[in-house]
Amino acid sequence: MQYVAHACLYAVFACATAAGQASPPYQFEVASIKPSAPFAGKSIEGGPGTPDPGQVTYHDRSLTQLLYLAYDIKSAQASLPSWMGDQRFDVVAKVPAGATKTDLKAMLRNLLEERFHLKVGYESKETAAMVLTVGKNGIKMPEYPLALPDGFSEDTPRFRNGLDKDGFIIFPPGYSGIVISRTDGVIRFSFARVTLTQLSDALAHVSGSPVIDQTGLTGRYDVRLMFAQDQVATATAPGEGSAPPAPDPAPSLFGAIEKQLGLRLERKKLPVDFFVIEHCDRSPTEN
Repeated sequence: MQYVAHACLYAVFACATAAGQASPPYQFEVASIKPSAPFAGKSIEGGPGTPDPGQVTYHDRSLTQLLYLAYDIKSAQASLPSWMGDQRFDVVAKVPAGATKTDLKAMLRNLLEERFHLKVGYESKETAAMVLTVGKNGIKMPEYPLALPDGFSEDTPRFRNGLDKDGFIIFPPGYSGIVISRTDGVIRFSFARVTLTQLSDALAHVSGSPVIDQTGLTGRYDVRLMFAQDQVATATAPGEGSAPPAPDPAPSLFGAIEKQLGLRLERKKLPVDFFVIEHCDRSPTEN
C-alpha cells in the first residue's frame, strides 16, 4: 500500500541551549519530521548499538508505529485512534554521544510529546486475559543474555535465508527479529533472540487477548512455534498435566505453547493496564 503526503511538511526540532550549557536529558540534539519518502526497505537505521550510533532514522513510520517504538505498547492493551495509522513520516535525529537504546526510546517519547503535543495515560480494567508461566518441565527454547552482542540489529531483515525443514524462517546472522507467517491455516512464529515481553505481545496480537508474562524469565530466546489458526480463539486452556487433543496438522495454541516451548498459557480474569491517548495533534509543529 502506498501512502501519499498531501502537504509539503518539513519540521526541525533543536534543543536550544546556551553556549557551554548541557543539553536537557533524553533529548535528540537535532531532529526532523517530514512526510515519508518512498520506502527504502529498512524501517530503522542507525542509533545506539549500530555502526552509526550518532544518528537514527525512522523510515516511513506512522504515528501508531512510532508510539509502539517509543512506549513499548502491547497491541492487545492499547486504544489508539485509527487516524494515527494514516499518514507516514520520516524521522531523522542526531543522538547524543553515549546514549543507550533505552535512552533512545525516551528521546523519541519526548520528541513526540513536544512536536505532536502528545499526552498519554493508562487505564486499569478488569478483563479476560491470558497468563504466561513456565511449564512444569521447564523451557525448551534456546536462551541468550538479555543484552544483544555488538553489531546485532533488532530490525527484522528484509531478506531472509529461506525456510528450515519445518517451515520456519531462517534469520541471517546478526539479527534479532520477529516474523509471523500464516500458511494453509497454520500460524508459525519464527523469532530470533526475543524477550518474553515480545513473545507475550505477539501472542496477544494473534489471540486478541492481553497476555501477561509471569514467567520471571529475563533473557532472550529463539522461538519456533506452530499452531492451528482456527484453534486460537476456540481452544480451552489445558488442565494440570493434560493438553487438548492436537488437530491435524497443527496443535492448538495452548497445546503448542506447552509442548514446543515449555511454557504454559492459562485464561484468567484480572486487572490489566490499557494504554490510552489523551491528546495528539495530527501533524507536528514547525520551527
